[in-house]
Amino acid sequence: EKENILQGVPIVIMAGGKGTRLYPYTKILPKPLIPMGDIPIVERIMERFNSYGSEIFYMTVNYRKNMIKSYLAEQTNYNITFIEEEKPLGTAGSLKMLSGKVKHPFFVTNCDILINADYGEIYRYHIKTKNAVTIISALKSIEVPYGVIQSNGNGNVFALEEKPHLSYFINTGMYVLDPEYIEYIPENMFFHMTDLLEMLLNKRIQVGMYPISEESFLDMGEW
Repeated sequence: EKENILQGVPIVIMAGGKGTRLYPYTKILPKPLIPMGDIPIVERIMERFNSYGSEIFYMTVNYRKNMIKSYLAEQTNYNITFIEEEKPLGTAGSLKMLSGKVKHPFFVTNCDILINADYGEIYRYHIKTKNAVTIISALKSIEVPYGVIQSNGNGNVFALEEKPHLSYFINTGMYVLDPEYIEYIPENMFFHMTDLLEMLLNKRIQVGMYPISEESFLDMGEW
């Protein structure tokens, strides 16, 4: 049974991109409004967070922002504060505008992914581990469709492996972030979340991950 564990926890949805991977659909509709069934992806994201008690939503917008704002105002009852970018700021640059406005660890998510996991447990894990940032990561298995050759520097083959399976934990595009680290984001500059993560790692600040299965991650950002 779900608790309202995320009540009062801000949710930031990054919805300012042009969705070039989904062209030509995104020439007409902004990426957040691309439907999954009969409901736009961004609305499904908010529904999932709301089922855990989330009621504070921030949404960064740029491309076709008026269409996004108009749809959400007419079709949903969510309390959404829009962060309007005057120019593209990447997947983290607009978070600078939240400096001083959020007081607790908060979720950041791309607008084109769905994560099927226990959001309350993710939040508890972040608090327990005292991470600066927790990356929600999914296990991804890849099959190389060719035989792989292993050789030394002289070109001598010492092993062959036919169509190997490789497994990696990938970055899904959802994070839990402590608000104090917003200060590391530069003002009014294009800045990705990966830039922030690399900066924290270089400073030896603790960054962690919360693993989920491959089946629990859906990327709507590409065909």
